Amino acid sequence: MRYIDLTLPLYDYMPVGAVWAWDVPFQTQPITTDGHGYVLHMITMHSEAGTRLMIRAMQDPTAPKVDEIPLEKLVLRETVVVDAPCEGGGRLTGDDMVTAFQGVTLETGDAIILRTGWGDDERWTRLGDDYARKTPFVTREAAEELVRIMKGNRSDLVGSDVATWGRGDKYQLPEWASKPAWERPPFPSYQAKRYLARYTKEMAYEDFHSPHILNSADVMYLGAMCNLGEIKKRRVKLIVLPMKLKGMRGASCRVIALEE
Repeated sequence: MRYIDLTLPLYDYMPVGAVWAWDVPFQTQPITTDGHGYVLHMITMHSEAGTRLMIRAMQDPTAPKVDEIPLEKLVLRETVVVDAPCEGGGRLTGDDMVTAFQGVTLETGDAIILRTGWGDDERWTRLGDDYARKTPFVTREAAEELVRIMKGNRSDLVGSDVATWGRGDKYQLPEWASKPAWERPPFPSYQAKRYLARYTKEMAYEDFHSPHILNSADVMYLGAMCNLGEIKKRRVKLIVLPMKLKGMRGASCRVIALEE
């Protein structure tokens, strides 16, 4: 059995969880030092920093929260790997999704890994914030096609190495994320709160079509996976372990593939 870690490392000011107006960059601050005999840190972070699990509860307050998801939905899931190569700045279309699934054999209930190649070769360390800003993303049409395929197969879990499933092209990217870091102080700054105060639900849905479509279809989805190129087989078993944050509607997680 081969174990493959598909999880982005969490480190200070990592790009996934640091570019959008609602993000809070991952930061650490020492509490104690070696001079005390042991070391402790205070950690500040966005609830979905790095590799994250997102669920229907993000938009539906009556849906199960992260701590209420049955483990059998997340642990040792039979999973098929689907290749959909896409370069930085690109977008997956509905036709791309159809092409990606051609020749792929799905078994009932399979989870899906959608592999674009973006999460390989530690690209996040070289690109910094551009790793999140220039990620390939899944368009509305591609998300609708993906949901159609998954619902037809009774599948409820999909993961990808896109940094974010949407890319905020209409509002957040030009108005906020494209600015240098010192011109977009993160939440809870006055500037971030003011921006979010005028950023309506309708604007968010226009910016991030595919998350809304997946949430509405009750499909759980993983973003910002990495090292998918290390998977050599078409089928793996997937382990997804979100932080058990009571009442949260999404969470950072550890994701591992088991390859026979």
